[in-house]
Amino acid sequence: MTKPRDSTETSLPPYDAISQPYQEVCPPTTLVIVGQSIHALTADSPVLYHLSLGISSLSDITTEVELSRVEPKQDGSGRQRHIYDLRYMRSGPGGYVKLPSDSPHYFIERASRRVPGLQDLGLKKSRLPGKTCTTVLPVDIRGKTSKYSIPNFVKDSAPVFSINKNRWADAQGALIASMHDTTEHSLVVTAALPRAQFDMLVALWCCKVWESGVANAEKVHEGIDGGE
Repeated sequence: MTKPRDSTETSLPPYDAISQPYQEVCPPTTLVIVGQSIHALTADSPVLYHLSLGISSLSDITTEVELSRVEPKQDGSGRQRHIYDLRYMRSGPGGYVKLPSDSPHYFIERASRRVPGLQDLGLKKSRLPGKTCTTVLPVDIRGKTSKYSIPNFVKDSAPVFSINKNRWADAQGALIASMHDTTEHSLVVTAALPRAQFDMLVALWCCKVWESGVANAEKVHEGIDGGE
């Protein structure tokens, strides 16, 4: 497992800690998912993010999960700030139409447009033979150019992130993180990132964990049906 640069940080700075919080930078760290909580390094560290549902064990019936950032207060407690809705679309409207290729199965929607830097983004898998790369593209939540008026990728938009196997790169192609799906899901962030970019990375990572859980559940179901 790739080790992040040394950091003694166990919590991320709150949004309103300084006059221009979106300019603040989050240091490299390792995140782990424990139930509905996301911690740094170990499960006994402070909770950094909270999920409304356990993301690693969801089926394809679930369509929405809320992601909140836990901001430390002076009295030692934490305040949850809802930052993203993680969404899943299995098919087109009514469930009778295959999801068009210009719409994402998994995407993240901002809970508020008042927080600078956050974007609505979706996962788009490469359709080229032998390619396992996934790109992260801006999403038009209203689907103004969609045939079915559902969320779709912004046409001709540039990738915000790219994912090659377990490695995450930014828009310039620089490696920023790697994810590991072992007994516990972890994300090793190896670069210092602006807070908004960090939050988007965490939300998208949760979508990848969700996607992996659904895919594995389908394989188990197929094995049972096939009598394997």
